[in-house]
Amino acid sequence: MSDFFDSKTKKNLTDAKSRIQAITTVYNMDLSKLSQSELIYADVVNKYRQLLISNAVDKINANSGKEDSMEACKKIANKEILKYIKERYGIDNIPLENVDVAIEGAAQRASRVFETIDRYKKAIHDAYLSYDTKLRHCSSSGNIKALNSTVRENQYLNEIVNGVFASSDYNDIVNYMGRAITGGMICRDGIVVYPENPYSLDTSTKSKLSLKTPMFLYTVDAQDFDPSVCLELQHGTREDGSSIFFADLRFDGEWTCKKSQVECEREEITTIPTSHLKEYQILYRKGKVDLDYSQKNREEYKKMVKKMIGKDKLGYVNEEMGINASLLPVERWGIAKWNICL
Repeated sequence: MSDFFDSKTKKNLTDAKSRIQAITTVYNMDLSKLSQSELIYADVVNKYRQLLISNAVDKINANSGKEDSMEACKKIANKEILKYIKERYGIDNIPLENVDVAIEGAAQRASRVFETIDRYKKAIHDAYLSYDTKLRHCSSSGNIKALNSTVRENQYLNEIVNGVFASSDYNDIVNYMGRAITGGMICRDGIVVYPENPYSLDTSTKSKLSLKTPMFLYTVDAQDFDPSVCLELQHGTREDGSSIFFADLRFDGEWTCKKSQVECEREEITTIPTSHLKEYQILYRKGKVDLDYSQKNREEYKKMVKKMIGKDKLGYVNEEMGINASLLPVERWGIAKWNICL
C-alpha cells in the first residue's frame, strides 16, 4: 500500500483539517465584530465576482471566450447582481449603468472584511505547514515531470487562476483518484457518484480496492501555495424579529500556486484501502442517469439516489463489497430484504 495511505499521513492531514476548522471559527467571530453594512457590501462584491466568473466559464466552455463575448458576459452579470441585491436586500434603486461604480464603492466599504479574509488565508497556510509540508495532485498521466499551470476557476467560482492546483484533504484526494480514472465525479453529503466504476471489485480481498487503471499521485511543496477560501453570508433573525447576516467562511482543501510550473514527486497508486467505504457511499452510473440535485435538499437527494439503486441504474460499490451499505432501498427488485441505515 502507498505511503500516502499510511496511518501517520492520514492523521496529520486529519489533524490539520481539524485545526483549520478551529481557525475558521475564530475568524468568523472576528468578522462578526464588523458592521452589518461591511458584511453586506462584501457579500455583494463576492456575488458579483462569482456571477462574472460563472458566465465567463460558460463562454469559455462554449469556445466563445472572445472580447465581445466577455463584454456580453459582463452585461449579464450586471443585470444578475442587481436582481440579487433587490431580492436579498430589497434595494432596487441602482441604475444598470452605475453597477461598476457601485461594486467599486462596495469593495472599498468592505475593505476590513477582505483584509480579515487575507489574514484567514495566511493562518490556514501557517497552520497546515505545522502538520504537513506537502500537498497532493492526482492524474491518470504517469509521465509528468513538473505540474504545469492551467487557467481555470477555483472550486468556489470566486477567482480564475492561472496556476497549479493541489489538495490537502485526505478523503478528497482518494475520491479524486476515481475521478481521474472516470473523467468526472459528483460528490455531495458523503455520496460520490462516478460516470463509471473506477474499481475492479474483488470481494475476496476486504482490505483494498483495486483501481481499474494505475493512478499517479504527485506531491508538491505546500510553501508557495495559497488556500482557496469563500465567504458567504447566512441569514438569521434577532430576538426582536429583525434580520441579521452572519459570516460563514469556508475552506475545503483546495490550494493554488500562481506559478507556471511546480516541481513534483510521483507515486504510482494501484489500490485504495476499503476503509474509505466506511466514510463515503460510492456509486457509479449504469448508462445515462440524470443526477441533477441542484434543486433538491439532502433527504430528497438520498431518496433519488436510493430509487436509482433500486432500479439498477446506479451501481453501488459499498453493497458489492459488503461494507457500510446504508443507501439501499427497503425493496429492491420487489424483494424486501434490505434495511435502511441512515
